[in-house]
This record gives sequence, C-alpha cells and structure tokens, in this order.
Amino acid sequence: MDSQTQASYRPTLLEMRERLMRSVNLLEEGLRENVVTPGDTTNLPTHPGDANVEGLDAQIEVAQNEERLLEQVEAALERVEAGNFGNCQDCGREISRERLDAVPYARLCIECARKHDRERPS
Repeated sequence: MDSQTQASYRPTLLEMRERLMRSVNLLEEGLRENVVTPGDTTNLPTHPGDANVEGLDAQIEVAQNEERLLEQVEAALERVEAGNFGNCQDCGREISRERLDAVPYARLCIECARKHDRERPS
C-alpha cells in the first residue's frame, strides 16, 4: 500500500482515538465515583456476588473493551507513521481496502484473522 493511501486512514484513526479517549475517561470517571474512601458510607455491595447487581462488573468490562480498542487504534496510527500500515502482521500481505474501511485498526488480513479465531480457545 502506498504512503498516500496509508495516510488517508490517519484522519479516521485520529477521530476514533479521540472518541475512545473520551469514552474511556467518562467510564473511568464513573467508576471512580462508585469508589469511596475508607470509612465513608457506601451503597456498593460488599459481597463479590452482589457487585453485578449494581452494574459495576458491566461498567468495568465496557471500560476494558474501550481501552483495548484504543490500544489497537494507537498501534494502527504507529503503523501509519512507520509506513507499514495496511500490511498483515502475520503473513505480510496487503490487507484489503474493504477490510480496512470496515476495521481501520486491523493488523491482520482476513485470512490470518480467521486462522487466529479458529486457533483461539473457546
């Protein structure tokens, strides 16, 4: 993939990074509000089995997912800067434009991504 085509994905990736950073910050702020200093009275459940009732587990999972996506977007921006964006990190072949248009932070071509999905334990 030529450098001009690689650079054409940069604005999309920057926009995604900005959105994800805002999302992660808001989620983390919400989680911090649920945490109180020792000695304070709290409505948070004390038994680990009760934590999901308050939705805390779901909030943590969403925050972790957004952070993982943010890391992938930042890695894609680094690949743009390094000039190797759009090349599969497993086989070295060019990742299709259709895949990059759908998942601009993709690091694997569709064939290698499918192979990784099959090999991943369920």
